[in-house]
Amino acid sequence: MKAAVYKGIRDVGIREKDMPTIQHPDDVIIRVQRTSICGSDLYIYRGDLHETMAPGESGLGHEMVGTVVEVGPSVTRYRVGDRITAAYSVSCGSCPSCRLGMTAHCETTNKAVYGFGRAFGNLEGAQAEYLRIPHAEAHTERVPETISDDQAIFLSCNLPAAITGVENAQIQLGDYVGVVGLGTTGQLALRLAANRGAARLFALDRVPARLAKAAQVGAQTIPVSDPNCVEQVWELTAGHGLDVVIEAAGQRDAFDLALQLLRPGGTYSGLGVYVGGGHPLNIGDVFLRDLRIFTYGFDNTRGHMWPAIRLIERGVIDPATLITHRFTLDQIADAYRLFDQAEDGVIKVAVHPPGGNHR
Repeated sequence: MKAAVYKGIRDVGIREKDMPTIQHPDDVIIRVQRTSICGSDLYIYRGDLHETMAPGESGLGHEMVGTVVEVGPSVTRYRVGDRITAAYSVSCGSCPSCRLGMTAHCETTNKAVYGFGRAFGNLEGAQAEYLRIPHAEAHTERVPETISDDQAIFLSCNLPAAITGVENAQIQLGDYVGVVGLGTTGQLALRLAANRGAARLFALDRVPARLAKAAQVGAQTIPVSDPNCVEQVWELTAGHGLDVVIEAAGQRDAFDLALQLLRPGGTYSGLGVYVGGGHPLNIGDVFLRDLRIFTYGFDNTRGHMWPAIRLIERGVIDPATLITHRFTLDQIADAYRLFDQAEDGVIKVAVHPPGGNHR
């Protein structure tokens, strides 16, 4: 089968791999119908996780929807032909962490993530024709017929993560809410915040196309390239500041910016993924301003997959509107290059493996 692999820093490609097989009784094998590139995949692409990857071998991708083609002997929930999606992180569903809802910290799988190299379970990636899903009944959902493949790829990571960020933010009716980082997850969080009753939305990013997309839902857009962006927010809120900031950039300067935008007693809800190194935090400022800080970069997606399905089914949100570009699996190098450079108005890239009954 064809599968995308990490070849080196800013170098990905396609290679032929053996078809996955059932290795444990609770495995299923899916034929991937649609996959995509997540913002966190860029940490791999840019070399931040180079030491965890085996060049030419390590698979890529953790967002998928596919059709079950084989089931292990202990699997009773699924049959061949079922269309399913899986959380980006593999969880067993029965260890103490899983029972607490901390599925991304599963003690059985030890933070195993599809397509994230040796440090995260050494699993194959979803950017492939076929994929083995271990502990299949514990971290997957059947995809309803009413949900398209384009919508379903957001169920593995982006939409559940956005739900987490909004829930942690504890948005109240009438709040002033800011979102820093307007990639896919930030765009979804912005839309969910609007549905939570935010009185005003502020969207901050460096990419004009992302700001334009945020403006479509009524957000006040502010480019972070403007050296006066913090002052602008305070002026636009008549000196009040923001009640809530959801940070989905995963950049240290974005973290600092988010804290500067908050009023006393405000809430920082972090969704950005951070890798390597430390970062100074002015704990005295946090203390004196009574700020609340929530981080959830390693998101426990499993618990929010079903709510995400219901939001899509009921028309509250349509994540597929964020797909701006499509590539075949054979074009994976071009897809990563475009996404990395944030060019041509790219927000979300969908990847189509060959074959499959695409919907």
